[in-house]
Amino acid sequence: MKNALRWIGSGIVALVFLAPVLWLVLASFRTESRIFDPSWGNWLTLRGWTSGNYADAWRRAALGRALINSILQVILIGGVGLLVNSLAAYAFARLEFRGRDWLFGGVVALIILPVEVLAVPLLLTARDLGLTGGYFATLGGLTIPFMATAFNIYFLRQHFLSLPAELEEAAVVDGAGVLRRFWSIALPAVRPALATVIVIDVLTHWGDFLWPLMISTREETRTLQLGLANLFTQPPIQWGDILACGVIATLPVVLLFRWVQRYIVVSDARAGVK
Repeated sequence: MKNALRWIGSGIVALVFLAPVLWLVLASFRTESRIFDPSWGNWLTLRGWTSGNYADAWRRAALGRALINSILQVILIGGVGLLVNSLAAYAFARLEFRGRDWLFGGVVALIILPVEVLAVPLLLTARDLGLTGGYFATLGGLTIPFMATAFNIYFLRQHFLSLPAELEEAAVVDGAGVLRRFWSIALPAVRPALATVIVIDVLTHWGDFLWPLMISTREETRTLQLGLANLFTQPPIQWGDILACGVIATLPVVLLFRWVQRYIVVSDARAGVK
């Protein structure tokens, strides 16, 4: 009985949190005149359902190009950034060099600065470096400033520090250098942390609006969020198209989280110590 009540309670709570998402998906298949009709009969009838909203959203927001731009943006930031941040974190955790603690303190201080504070200096720097204008230049401007992230460096450093020294001491005896210990021992041991960093980067930059708005000056360089925003300003304002675009923008993130969910668990690195 208790288990049944627990399941029922959990289902009710889950339904409350999922209700907006369910409404988003269902409303994206409704005709414009029926989207905001609150009556139960409106949602139970077979009339008023359409898939045309997705075709209209794809055409009006140029979602094909915008999706490619957003995917390239998060792949470059997540992939290259993962290598850069993990190398920096390992250096702060394991290497001894002059000024290490002061330098790491500066990295930690950068965590408290929001992107809005850095947006204008970043834009001026990107312009001076030629990271605006053309397609590939703008793609570099979208990604390069965020490949090294203070929070990711701090987060990964803490996980590297939690690894027992015995994992690397045996490799040192066998003659392994710093990079070999990093690549073969330390990096595989913190895979859950790496998966978490990837999810954070994708969630942050997939939904990023301010920076792409500032640096993407051409239509072919617009990201998915800019395409979605255009549907709010280009007449006619069709809520079915906006909701369909919202579903398309949400689906890749949900699939990614479902894929890496198995890796986002607490791991015991000492399990590998004999």
